[in-house]
Amino acid sequence: MNEVLEVQFDGWTATPRLPFVLSGNALCMTVPSYSSLLGLIGCCLGRIVTHDEVQFGFHYQYVTEANDLETRQRLEFDGRSVKPHAKGTDAYKREFHVIAATDSAGDLQPCLTLWLNRTDWIDYFRYPIGTPALGRSQDLLRIRFESVRIVAVEPITQAKISGCALPFSSGMQVAGQLVQLADAYEEHTRVGAGRKPINPRVFINLAAGAGQEVSIGNLFRTGEGKSFYLHNWQ
Repeated sequence: MNEVLEVQFDGWTATPRLPFVLSGNALCMTVPSYSSLLGLIGCCLGRIVTHDEVQFGFHYQYVTEANDLETRQRLEFDGRSVKPHAKGTDAYKREFHVIAATDSAGDLQPCLTLWLNRTDWIDYFRYPIGTPALGRSQDLLRIRFESVRIVAVEPITQAKISGCALPFSSGMQVAGQLVQLADAYEEHTRVGAGRKPINPRVFINLAAGAGQEVSIGNLFRTGEGKSFYLHNWQ
């Protein structure tokens, strides 16, 4: 592979939620999961995108964290229909990321950059079918037309990277947030049938910053010197 599709997103807020925390406050991960980003890509294409259709890498950064206090409407299923829960509503604290960083001219800076091996999908990001959001429905993202482009890349064996998630293995000399996640989920067509997790494993999330030296497979560098890890679903 000698070229990829680069797409940059910016916006005001994002919520890369830590999954499986079902009670108490909602927390964020330092970077979004691959399954969330696969959903974001599918939103732009206007359909479900499966993990075997695309390989991609990413860089994510945010400015700070904040909290919303929301009212949660509790529901219950009585075997025949969904109805309000007898305990009523409750308050729910939700952590989110403030991603709105501006340059000297006041323009929003990219919070998320994707590098995809599907250069033939360029028009889906220049003219997205859905409205991209990262996390909650109000966490809207913008794609600048000129930020969607095909760039040349070269494979490398070692790089300083940050703002991404790497499959964790013993012996890795990096600092980050360890989380157990599925690579992706297989959607069932029948409503209520649930989802099947694909390849659950441990990832280490590297927060954006100066970058940490890693030496793993699937590392690439663009002509502008940006290094990234292209996720291998195997």
